[in-house]
Amino acid sequence: MIRFVAQLKTFLHIFFQSLRLSLEELRSAKLRAFLSLLGITIGILCIISVRTAVNSLEMNIQRSFDALGLEVIYIQKWPLLWTEDYPWWKYVNRPTVNKRELELLQPRLTRAEASCLMVFSYGAKFIYQDRLVEGVTVSGVSYDYNRVKELEFTSGRYFTSAESNNAHAVAILGANVATTLFEGRSAVEGQEIKVNGVKLKVIGVLKKEGDDLFGFTADNNVIVPYNFMTMFVNVNEQDPLIAVTPAKGVSMEELKYEIRGAMRGIRKIQPGVEDNFAVNQITVVTEGIKSLFSFVDVAGVLIGLLSIVVGAFGIANIMFVAVKERTHIIGIKKAIGAQKMYILLEFLLESVVLCLIGGIAGLLLVVGMFQLLQYFVTHVWESDFVFYITFFNVFLGISISVVVGILAGFIPAWFAANMKPVDAMRSN
Repeated sequence: MIRFVAQLKTFLHIFFQSLRLSLEELRSAKLRAFLSLLGITIGILCIISVRTAVNSLEMNIQRSFDALGLEVIYIQKWPLLWTEDYPWWKYVNRPTVNKRELELLQPRLTRAEASCLMVFSYGAKFIYQDRLVEGVTVSGVSYDYNRVKELEFTSGRYFTSAESNNAHAVAILGANVATTLFEGRSAVEGQEIKVNGVKLKVIGVLKKEGDDLFGFTADNNVIVPYNFMTMFVNVNEQDPLIAVTPAKGVSMEELKYEIRGAMRGIRKIQPGVEDNFAVNQITVVTEGIKSLFSFVDVAGVLIGLLSIVVGAFGIANIMFVAVKERTHIIGIKKAIGAQKMYILLEFLLESVVLCLIGGIAGLLLVVGMFQLLQYFVTHVWESDFVFYITFFNVFLGISISVVVGILAGFIPAWFAANMKPVDAMRSN
């Protein structure tokens, strides 16, 4: 224990001495040190800013797809992804899913928590008295929709079973739709709105989710019972889908396997004949996006590394000059008993401290730049896009600085540590 404390004291003494010498180097040779540190700063700035931009875009896209549900399987006519050489007409000729298939599917799915039928109609116009809101997505859903997707209400309620099954003209409004139609009003339940000349009674308003990159948020949606929507929209032309969530402890692959077998049985597809339906999961898209972003990330790292290499040569040059200027002092230290490790550590720490100063400057520039961008995105462009400066990226920037400092300072430090005391003291 005593030996460990002594070694710790020695290390701290060397560290603070190296810090003092590094700051003296910055003061005595400002231009040379600035140009060397600039390479490290620019390199860290490039690497971390590109990673931050890519990570932020990926997280915002992920947030958008979260609105659709990552733990949800969709049964529909079209797959989410397909190759260019696939005969697309096979998809066109596939039948769409329908209410009858949902009713047959539900008792066959032992691994499912809930399932519902959904269909979307885009670009609808809703009217309340003299107010109009355009570009609204109408979502026609069956009764169990609130078990597939969690809904948060600011007022009102969800459909009853009778309202859903008997095609009642009732509607749940997204936050933006409610704000536009009923600006300044807190209670809107029971009010009547119109779409395509059809009257609907408002029974609830959803909590605001916030904007996303792809418009998957429910803020611009109006949710109505599926049976009611069939009265004014040709649902077969809108590609309806069945959404299924897994029961607790059931993997997505298990549920997919069960769904596929059940659907083949419902549609009486013979063995060896390919499916005429798609079993989709949003993670297929998100994984594809991740692989695309990885290429951008690598490109940013390579650009940053070029700058860091230039900076590392500058740091190495500074350390060689420092060794040359302190050759006589090194000789005296070795003559009075300083070990090689002491000298090696002294110069290595000095190199690391110099690189850390450059790296921290680069990180501060990254933080300042993205704080400024966040202000413009939020207050000027009025977007909910969020920039994420993660702890990992900060740690990565510091780690790169430390590694570069060790690599750049090792040869000069090794040269200093292996000097002969007599020869070092005789030098001028």
